[in-house]
Amino acid sequence: MKLNQVLSIVNQVEKSKFISCLDRLCSDAAKNNKKLAKTIDNIDGQIKNASGSEITQLFNTVRDFFKESVKEQILMSSAQLNLLINLLSRDGNCVARISWIETLYAKEWKELSKLSKDLLTCIKQGSPESTFDRNKALKIYHACMNEAYFNDQKNNRDAKVTDDERSILNVLSNELELTTDECAAIEHLVDVIPENGVLDALNSLRDMGLVFISKKRQEVFVPDEIVTLLNELQGKDLADKYVLRILRTCTDAELSNALKAHGRKIRGISRAEKIQTIIHSGISASKLLSDDIHSPEDTQNQ
Repeated sequence: MKLNQVLSIVNQVEKSKFISCLDRLCSDAAKNNKKLAKTIDNIDGQIKNASGSEITQLFNTVRDFFKESVKEQILMSSAQLNLLINLLSRDGNCVARISWIETLYAKEWKELSKLSKDLLTCIKQGSPESTFDRNKALKIYHACMNEAYFNDQKNNRDAKVTDDERSILNVLSNELELTTDECAAIEHLVDVIPENGVLDALNSLRDMGLVFISKKRQEVFVPDEIVTLLNELQGKDLADKYVLRILRTCTDAELSNALKAHGRKIRGISRAEKIQTIIHSGISASKLLSDDIHSPEDTQNQ
């Protein structure tokens, strides 16, 4: 659902947080942006009284500023918010009842906890000193995450991962070729994600201007423009629906190769489960096609 459509559904109170975020960004950006200043002048500078189409126009104008602001807030936020963002940005979850989001979150939390236990087993197993494999990559990332989180306690500060540390961890996970859900599962080992409190987390996302919550309908709305922005922040080169189309054209052997490349089980797993696991892993489509679907021993022609 487009932003303009969402704005026409929710009332003034329900869209106030988004407008406040937009108003603050417009005030800061208009000082050095003549185009933005002119756009604001066209609605007499009264963003709160602007129509849905005018607000959408303003959002598109300050989109880069909005993206940077959201990025900074997400980097400093809890792992619970990141898990919820990953959930809400998936296809089919952008318009949903709060109760349904809570159900999906509970299911996602259980799957993440299970993956965390599996990864902990891999980390404890270790690997020979002379080789570098997936277990060693997981162990390195776990050690770095643990240090990033707990090092603040040495200076009598609350344990947390700062934005600088998060940036380094993101680069590390990319170089170690870890998937999005593997990184989340390892962080869950270090800083346990709450099993409850979904509504509070949704309100935090609302304060960031990322979601709209209709109290009357008991529904959550995430506009298409916000989903695209979140996908960019998560490093997704394609939306899930397009990755799904690509995966459906792959053979079972290619899907199994992609799962093996990231240490996932392939025996007793149906084709549909393989596809869903790959999509939820957050593997980039370009890497999937260039590396993961091929066996290591495949020739260039194959």
